[in-house]
Amino acid sequence: MNNKKLHRICMLNPHGYVTYPPQLGKTDTGGQTLYVLELAKALGKKNIYVDIITRKFDNLPDEEEIFKNVKIIRIPTGPNTFVQKERMYELLPEMVNNFINYNIKKRRSYDLIHSHYWDGGYAGIILSKMLNIPHVHTPHTLGKQKKLEMTASDTPLQKLKPIYRYHLRIASEQKIMNKANAIIVLCETSRIQILEHYMVEDFEKIQVIYPGINTEVFNTTRTNYDQELGLKSNSILTVSRMVPAKGLDRVIDALALLKNKIDFHCYMGSGGSGENLSPEEKEAQIKIKKSIDEHKLTNRITMIGLVPHDTVLPAYYRNSDLFIIASRYEPFGLTTMEAMACGTIPIVS
Repeated sequence: MNNKKLHRICMLNPHGYVTYPPQLGKTDTGGQTLYVLELAKALGKKNIYVDIITRKFDNLPDEEEIFKNVKIIRIPTGPNTFVQKERMYELLPEMVNNFINYNIKKRRSYDLIHSHYWDGGYAGIILSKMLNIPHVHTPHTLGKQKKLEMTASDTPLQKLKPIYRYHLRIASEQKIMNKANAIIVLCETSRIQILEHYMVEDFEKIQVIYPGINTEVFNTTRTNYDQELGLKSNSILTVSRMVPAKGLDRVIDALALLKNKIDFHCYMGSGGSGENLSPEEKEAQIKIKKSIDEHKLTNRITMIGLVPHDTVLPAYYRNSDLFIIASRYEPFGLTTMEAMACGTIPIVS
C-alpha cells in the first residue's frame, strides 16, 4: 500500500440493517454496525468520502447521505426481504456484479476498500482485484474462535453446523487473511487468535486499532430519560442481541444462585418485538423465557426489548448499579465501554 492521500473509501458491510440511527438489537445488527457508522462519520469529518455498501431490502432507499461526506448505498441483491448473515455467501457474486454496474453508471472511483466481517471480506477480495485498489479487512469476529467457544457451550456441534456454516466461513476467512493488503483488529487478543488459527505469512499486516465510543452520548450527565425510567433498587442491566453466543442464559443461571441471598432486579434488553427475529433468535428467546420461569425469576427480571441506543440506553446505564456482559465470544464489547463512560460498574465474562 502506498502513501497516496485517501479521497473516497468503499466500506463493505453486506449484512444487517445498515441505517441511521442504527436499529441495534435487530437480527445481525449490533456493535459491528455501530462501529462502521461511527468510523465512517469520523472519516467524513476529515474530508474523506465514505460510501457504505450494503444490501438493499425492505424497500429502503437506494442511496442516502447520513453524515457529511458519508452515504449508505444499498445494492439490490436477492429477495427484497432480510437475509441472515450466514446465508449471504451465495448472494455475494450478484451483489458484487450489481455494485460494479452501479459504479460504472455513477462513474465513481475509490482509493481503498475497507471490508467488514467475512461476507464483506469475501466481496472485498473480488472487488479489490476488479477495481485494482488496496483492500483492508476488519473481521470483527473469527469463525475458528467462535466455533471453539460455542462448542464449549451446551449446544451440540451438529446443531450449530447448519446454523453457522463454520466450514464455509473458515475457508473464506483463510482466503481473506491471505489476500487482504492489511487486517485491522479491535484488540490484541484477536491478533493473537488470527496468528494461532490462520496461516498468515505477513504477520506485520495485522494491526490493532482499538475502537472508541461517543462520549457526547455516553456520559454521566442526566437527561429527561433518566427521570422517566424509575428503575428498582439494586438494579442490574444486560443488553445484547438474542443469540446463544451472547450468554443471556449464563446471566439467568447466575441470578438464580443469588435470588435467595440478595435483593436485585435485572433489566434485560435484547432483540425486537418478535416479528423481526430470526429462527435462531426466536428459539433463543423461547429458551430464555422458559429458563426465567423455571428459575422462578419472573418477578426479578424485566425484559425491556429493543432499547434506543443514543437516547434511552445511556439512561439505563446511568441508573443501573451493575452492567453484565456474559458473552461466550466477544472480541471487544463496546457496551462495556459505554457502561463505564456512564459511571456504571461492568462485570464481563
